[in-house]
Amino acid sequence: MATRGHWLLLVCLASWAACYRCEADIVIDLTYIGNPGNPADSTGLGSVNYGYYIGTYEVTAAQYTEFLNAVAQGDPYGLYNGAMADDGGIGSGCIIRSGTDGNYTYTTVPGAENQPVRWVSGFDAMRFANWMANGQAAGSTEDGVYDMSLGDQAVRTNFNSWAVPTLDEWYKAAYYSPMGVYYDYPNGSDNVPPEPTDETTPREMNFGDLPFWQGSVVFTSTGETTGQSPYGTYDQGGNVQEWTEAFAGHENRILRGGTVFNPASSLNAAAFGTASPPSADDGAGGFRLVFLIPEPSTVLLLLLGAPLLALMNRRRR
Repeated sequence: MATRGHWLLLVCLASWAACYRCEADIVIDLTYIGNPGNPADSTGLGSVNYGYYIGTYEVTAAQYTEFLNAVAQGDPYGLYNGAMADDGGIGSGCIIRSGTDGNYTYTTVPGAENQPVRWVSGFDAMRFANWMANGQAAGSTEDGVYDMSLGDQAVRTNFNSWAVPTLDEWYKAAYYSPMGVYYDYPNGSDNVPPEPTDETTPREMNFGDLPFWQGSVVFTSTGETTGQSPYGTYDQGGNVQEWTEAFAGHENRILRGGTVFNPASSLNAAAFGTASPPSADDGAGGFRLVFLIPEPSTVLLLLLGAPLLALMNRRRR
């Protein structure tokens, strides 16, 4: 049973997180993943000994467009892939670039605003996390959470901020239930999900290739799928596979969750996923972020320090 102190801490954490979201330009919907110290399942995955937040949805094309307009007027790090304009011929695209090097601007393809961004690399996801951690706007993409000068060996260095999920963080959010059991699929079920049979019936998860959603719409938008994990995340199965921090070998990183083009077996908890170099732009690869909760002492300092700072500012006037 939670003590009064525990409830106070939870309220403080919630208030701090809410304030953080209010300050941001891009607001990412978050789902809290609790039950710290949960056991791993038979694969050895899913145990996380701390609470954290994870994106309820995948990072969208509109959110990534804002990121590009803030930091990629010259795009020295290749944050934009030209295939984003038309999905390499397999869809309607998600982001269009205009202008010349040094003066690039980016617009979201109409209708794709709430679809997941794709054609992003693991490095792109890390740089997006750095930018979020550094306050967005003109914030750095090269440090803050990941030291991008380390290239393929870049790993999380800030454990109280935005980040690309570890494999365990991603896996727990997808398959673990607060009731203490793991499910086979990221919709809180052990039953093999049926593949879509038409273009209009709401689908739990977007997978199975043809027929696509609403005819030519390959990727579903936020809120168009009905299946959710026991914690309440969406689209951890199908749509786009998602980057994690996890290494596969010395350099490759693991993407999980399967894609719109994959069968149900790719959505299963037992599926390994895909191993790709973090520099690779994947046509069906996207990502979501986690937000790591600061230590209680840090939260309390922030909460107590804000009123004190306001009082000091008033006295200076």
